[in-house]
Amino acid sequence: MFANAASYLLVAVAALHPVLAGVYITSPVGTTAVTGGQVIDVKWADDGNTPTVGSIGPCSIDIYTGSTNNQIKLQNLAASVDVSKASSISATINPTIGQNDSHYFVRFTSLNFKDPKNPQYPYEAFSAMFSISAMTGTFNATTLAAIDAASASNSSSLAAASGLSPSGSSGASRSSATASGSRSSASSSASSAPASSGAQHLLAPASMALALVGVASYLVL
Repeated sequence: MFANAASYLLVAVAALHPVLAGVYITSPVGTTAVTGGQVIDVKWADDGNTPTVGSIGPCSIDIYTGSTNNQIKLQNLAASVDVSKASSISATINPTIGQNDSHYFVRFTSLNFKDPKNPQYPYEAFSAMFSISAMTGTFNATTLAAIDAASASNSSSLAAASGLSPSGSSGASRSSATASGSRSSASSSASSAPASSGAQHLLAPASMALALVGVASYLVL
């Protein structure tokens, strides 16, 4: 039954994909397992829909964790890459940015192109959630609360897709801290540069897609 639910969720993500048109991230995916201190390969393609990668242009590529409403930036992988002129980057994972976990994802943030439906904010694209092992850092209470929020959301989405009543979050006991509600960027220990202000106003379909991708990744893992 859970396998069927995963299939339905993947179909739902595919159906929503035209809303997230432009950068189609082909790696990492939900089954990707990365090792701290080693290289991660990030790959993408133009999905053939509008906006094109030519319109999106240079992007910052970063590793994040957290939930749809509280995305926490952990590491910059590339400060400015023109996604229309390249299709991959490679960077070494800093093992101190967090702990062993399966709630990491890559976010592309355009440096110049704005979200077509919310032009006051930058265009963004997201990978599936994936796991990183051999990490030497720890997540603080704010980060754990954001991950718990993602787990709770994923459990609710899974229950809705499978027709079950939610029985609890898989990560509900990880932290007693509550999420701050902001999507400003933070490191896993103290502080770091804030994330773009546009992160707080994702399109509803984009938020749904990220949540569904998280559920699908959780089921695969």
